[in-house]
Amino acid sequence: MKAAPSSHLSDLIQSFLESLDINATSVRTYKEALKNFVAWRNGQPPEAPVTAGEIKLYKEWLRQNRAANTVATYLVALRRFFQYCVSEGVYSENPVEKVKNIRRPRGHLRQDISREGLRRLFSVVDRSTLMGKRDFAIMSLMARNGLRVIEVTRANVGDLEYRRGRQILRIWGKGRDERDEFVVLSEPTVSALEDYLQARGEANPQEPLFVGVRARNKGRRLTTRQINRIVNRYLIKAGLKNEKISPHSLRHSFVTLAIQSGASIIEAQIAARHKSIETTRVYFHEHDRLESPPEDKIEI
Repeated sequence: MKAAPSSHLSDLIQSFLESLDINATSVRTYKEALKNFVAWRNGQPPEAPVTAGEIKLYKEWLRQNRAANTVATYLVALRRFFQYCVSEGVYSENPVEKVKNIRRPRGHLRQDISREGLRRLFSVVDRSTLMGKRDFAIMSLMARNGLRVIEVTRANVGDLEYRRGRQILRIWGKGRDERDEFVVLSEPTVSALEDYLQARGEANPQEPLFVGVRARNKGRRLTTRQINRIVNRYLIKAGLKNEKISPHSLRHSFVTLAIQSGASIIEAQIAARHKSIETTRVYFHEHDRLESPPEDKIEI
């Protein structure tokens, strides 16, 4: 297999990224994955062709240093990149084609939080302050309506609407290019948002829904990092934080509690906005395994 002598890997990667017709978040994921491969390959001449044997060694290195989901994502990025190289005539065949991807974990890497735990989490928020009202509204959206951190970050004041007598929030979801989904807000979430927005004061529809309240970032959109930090602070304060409990656990809790409350798999998929029903099925599998395990039926 030969690469064109003038084709350096970094130049090819840049051309590949520019050719992609996908959303910016996915482009960043591909860029990070390919940058990681280039860093791992450091020491090889940049014009030296990549071989299947090299990909296998890289895969083993990833398995020892990265989570399974990350390994699978990085290999997908490499496979697509080299498909591009083949289509451009730089490679005669794809060196990743014969390298098996790894199985993604069936269960969840993060743990959900029980009803009692969520009550404890909400109870440690000082809702007499603007910051507390904001933080309570953020966590209500995540735990009671299943929002991802990125969806909370992207929300604008004007995304709150009324339809058929119910308040909804239009969602700019994960992997999406526009606000093409929505969630129906629960009454406690509506109350939390009203309390926060009233304390915040008048805001234009185009303004971010959640903004900084301290002097250095007052009025500026909260980033995903800032929201994660906010939620983690309350998780620690409530005594819930551990290696398997993260801000994303609030979303897990939403889906789990919906199922425990009798939601069907279709209802849960729609509410959680899962692209594949297989993602939702994992929650049902875990719920069934814990609620009525066959192990309890065995008597010896």
